[in-house]
Amino acid sequence: MQRSVFIYLCVLCMNTGNGCEILGKFDMPRLFKKGDIMIGGIFPVFNKDVSKVPTYDLRAFRWTQVMIFAIEEINKDLGLLPNITLGYTILNSCSSPTNTLRAALTLASSKNEKETASSCSPISAIIAEAGSSQSLAVAGILGPFQVPVVSYFSTCACLSNRGKYPTFFRTIPSDFFQAKALAALVKHFGWKWIGAIQSDNDYGRNGVLAFTEEVNKFGICIAFVGTVMRTFPQEKILKVIDMIKQSTVKVILAFTPEGDFSPLMREVVKHNITGIQWLASEAWITAPQPSTPEMYQAFGGALGFVVQKMAIPNLHPFLTDINPYRNPSAPFVKDFWEIMVGCQPVSHEMDIGTGERTKICTGNEKLKDYTQDVFFNVTQGTPFFLFFFLYIGPLILRYYIRFTHPYGFCVFWICSEDIRFCYIQVTSSYGQRVEGTN
Repeated sequence: MQRSVFIYLCVLCMNTGNGCEILGKFDMPRLFKKGDIMIGGIFPVFNKDVSKVPTYDLRAFRWTQVMIFAIEEINKDLGLLPNITLGYTILNSCSSPTNTLRAALTLASSKNEKETASSCSPISAIIAEAGSSQSLAVAGILGPFQVPVVSYFSTCACLSNRGKYPTFFRTIPSDFFQAKALAALVKHFGWKWIGAIQSDNDYGRNGVLAFTEEVNKFGICIAFVGTVMRTFPQEKILKVIDMIKQSTVKVILAFTPEGDFSPLMREVVKHNITGIQWLASEAWITAPQPSTPEMYQAFGGALGFVVQKMAIPNLHPFLTDINPYRNPSAPFVKDFWEIMVGCQPVSHEMDIGTGERTKICTGNEKLKDYTQDVFFNVTQGTPFFLFFFLYIGPLILRYYIRFTHPYGFCVFWICSEDIRFCYIQVTSSYGQRVEGTN
């Protein structure tokens, strides 16, 4: 059964006498570094809306850099993984479940042309994804292969189903708790008549459903539920605008990611809809767009809950050291530089390109001159860095390494039938101790 599932998931493979022969592969730009244990990462660095024009997400790019930084820090700590180095392969999801699935299959497939039939993945764990629908796709497809999937931003309560997603973990609380907290907030202020906006995906629908169940206990009524999505045509967004205009509610909960909420936000400002007390889910309450002068007139004062913030030692100099000339072929970095510095980096290994572009860099530009940007704020509340500094080492060890002594260990793979009880105690170089068992 395991073999048949594996061959089914290969998609581009066929069964041969020697195992699984790759017939093709997805060509996806990647950030890569070889290691003894490989960690995959999937992040929505580029997004597409109804215009089909890719937009660059600085916050997602920073997540990629935090992952790289954390892996390098772990590799420097000789007491954490002695004689073993972590490597990484990082891909872009375009914030799409389909592209996320493509990225997951790319990570889980061997780079070799032929492999013996096996359920073992060349990737020991995958860090994915920001969106709950994307995480559902990855966790569902890789669960049968015992590949740990850890999300840094997916909060849908549906992912807590251990029967369906036995190898899924996350470092952010489930929306089960956020729904209770938001309902308690509404009760605290005495609001009895409110509206709700949901994104047309698992995150939005499940979030609003959980919230509705909670507020109903307090006798609070939901006047309407509008649905938005970054790929919706304008007429669908305008229907939600009409819904807001025709209602008498003065409090609206928006349970959506920032990208899916953006089209409605622009229309709210365009139609000069003010006087609304917005309640925000964690996905957009700290996002940069609502804080712009244009959006602040309508969304300033929004209330929501954020995850705990934590400063990361040495991350700031790491971010300011990003350089497109160090590895000109590295994806995502050139686009970041153009946005942050305002010029196009060019070297003998780079294509200048055609069409209207930003000015050409001189080569003397330094990120240290742009450190006031929120990108360099190392105390941001994303739980992703918390995961890496507190749990990435123990997660790998939990599935692959059994510590028998602070300076000795034995390795076993989850593909093996002989999986024994494992107890781990790890102290990071910053004095944080983590304990765990399998």
